[in-house]
Amino acid sequence: MIEPLLWMVLAHVVADFLLQGPRMAADKCAGRPRGYLLHFAAHVLSLALFTHGYISLTMVILWVVLPAVHLLIDWGKNRFFPPAHPADAAIFLLDQAAHLLLIFCAWQWAAPQPCAPVALFYETLQAPAGEPLLAQIFPAAALPPLPLVAVVYGYIVFGGAVLVRKVLDLEPLRLSGPTAAQGDIRQAGRYIGMLERALILTLTLAGAFTAITFVLTAKSIARYKDLEHRDFAEYYLVGTLLSTFLAVLGGLLLNSAASPL
Repeated sequence: MIEPLLWMVLAHVVADFLLQGPRMAADKCAGRPRGYLLHFAAHVLSLALFTHGYISLTMVILWVVLPAVHLLIDWGKNRFFPPAHPADAAIFLLDQAAHLLLIFCAWQWAAPQPCAPVALFYETLQAPAGEPLLAQIFPAAALPPLPLVAVVYGYIVFGGAVLVRKVLDLEPLRLSGPTAAQGDIRQAGRYIGMLERALILTLTLAGAFTAITFVLTAKSIARYKDLEHRDFAEYYLVGTLLSTFLAVLGGLLLNSAASPL
């Protein structure tokens, strides 16, 4: 039964990207216990929230053990590979791969089964009224499972923001001079990129590939004057291409998994 695995991965995505703010990440990198304790609490709460439908003694143990091992991996990464490491982007990908492998092993060990009372409760709340609307938005294919959709959107939109930032912070791409002095570039670019990936992912899932060009054109128009600087143009091009690649890849993945699991 693969659905519990998807909920466990979704809990990881929420705790690692949505609930972990810059201050928490900075505290962890600096070795402050506060950052690790808050991150541990976020993972416990997120995991309990998304997997309470499979509650058992084994799962309750997992709610504590899995976040604890997660923090151990984070501590090792921060201890041996500080954020300024030249291969920070590759380390980020390896870190996420280690977490996903850990979740997979925990799922295999726990073999979660639905809790009958909880399942019955949620069955009474299910309302298929939105299905016709979803069928109109995505008429070409069946929808993939909801937790898989949430996982892919979470990783592409929020996890993609971290990856793109780490790639753009590499020494050959790092901005310098007057362009870098514009303090709003990084923050605005982060939110623009998140919205861009969400739109392109949705358009790919809907099969509207032509509409993706309008998203990229609108973004280019907004940065038209900045593109006169060669350094910024290269910086912008790498960020946009990587962001678009991640979003299209996520959409293709969801389309390939459209059949029920």
